[in-house]
Amino acid sequence: MNRIMAHTRVDFFFTRTLSGSVFTWQQILNLMIPGILDSLSIMFINTLIVALISKNGETSVAAVSLVGPITGLVTCIFSGISAGGTIIVAQCLGKGDSRLLRAAMGMTVWLTVCVGILICLPFLLFPRAIVELLYPSAEKAVMAKAEIYLSGCVWSILLFTVYTAFFAVLRGLGESRRCLALSIIINVAYLVFSILFLNILKWDIWGSVWALILARFLGAAAAVAALLYWHPPVPLRPRELFSYERSLMGDTMQVSVPLGLEQVCGSLGSIVAEMYMIGLGTTALATHAIANSLLGILYAPASSIASLSVAVVGRCVGAGKYREAYLYGKRCNQITRILVAAAALLFFPLLTPLLGQYDPSPETRRMAPLLLFGSLIPLLLFWPVSNTLPSALRAMKDTVFPSILSLTVLWLVSIGLGYLFAIPLGMGLWGVWAAMWLSWAVRAVGFQMRFRKIRKRIPTA
Repeated sequence: MNRIMAHTRVDFFFTRTLSGSVFTWQQILNLMIPGILDSLSIMFINTLIVALISKNGETSVAAVSLVGPITGLVTCIFSGISAGGTIIVAQCLGKGDSRLLRAAMGMTVWLTVCVGILICLPFLLFPRAIVELLYPSAEKAVMAKAEIYLSGCVWSILLFTVYTAFFAVLRGLGESRRCLALSIIINVAYLVFSILFLNILKWDIWGSVWALILARFLGAAAAVAALLYWHPPVPLRPRELFSYERSLMGDTMQVSVPLGLEQVCGSLGSIVAEMYMIGLGTTALATHAIANSLLGILYAPASSIASLSVAVVGRCVGAGKYREAYLYGKRCNQITRILVAAAALLFFPLLTPLLGQYDPSPETRRMAPLLLFGSLIPLLLFWPVSNTLPSALRAMKDTVFPSILSLTVLWLVSIGLGYLFAIPLGMGLWGVWAAMWLSWAVRAVGFQMRFRKIRKRIPTA
């Protein structure tokens, strides 16, 4: 009897908070839980990879840290296209128009892959020149490893464009379990190959390169199979992979262009930050990379809710349920807060053993925990709003404002104040991280005000 009453209370609570005319609370949880597991698996495996690389010395960690923003720049451009495709696929699914849905799926695939190939070409042809141009003052050992890592990473990105395109379509369809399976395949493969090439064969930076290439090859093959061949969620004929709908292209570009520009400028900002952090020394670069990797564990579960809000809010908008779209955007923000707090409670007791996996230098062992403890309050107060609401706003067709605010904060606060704090004011890494915390706060205030304002402009039914 007590068990039945408890089940009834749970059902009543979730029905009141998460159910609507488009989704039941069970469907929301079925989308959310695989997404959380997906983000956790990605972040834990990436953390382990950084730990494996760190055992080859600080020069390897520093090289990976320098190249990361460059490969992020390459990836974010076609990722912006795929993100726009995800939203359009979700909206077409909400409309119930199967022809438009298949056209949106096909267009997302070919557009993402073509843009990715075009962006990769200059980095394939001139890797050394790019590294020397961006980081002329880096140590020679770091520079040599960075050149190798950049060249190999870009080859892997060519495979990753295929994975990203098919993954984006599946996410727009709400196929969270398939997305989780794909994420597990590519990330576990990356971990296994990294252990083989880094720990067993001792290939150092070449080991990281080959691990990426082979893992992304398996991921791309699995993504194609998951959408087209293994019980396809929406049957898609081969010629439909090259679909073109002018109206859908316009809608996709309306989302993708601002988001892509935002991500490009974000990656450029990261490159600028790495350029001035070189002046702090190789140890500071390695400490920043390790602390940032551990910080990712803290917000990994919550980061998945941004993707959930795209699928849920986008489908509600497609179905014309604007009030529900707004409410789900609000609920996603609340869920993000809960997940960040829960992750913090689990993470900090494990910080010492986690840090020990990196084989850190004494300075890194001292500095990294201080940076992470300093991040706790800003993370709890500001990170959820600053990173979840932009996705909800874009899914509600408010695409320009999130990008403008994000870019303004990036260059004025993260980069501008980061440089001012770190170099002229002599705060070092503390200055870089303090500027990051302040950027979360400014973004949180701006997005919260915009979200409240947009409620007055959308239909209520």
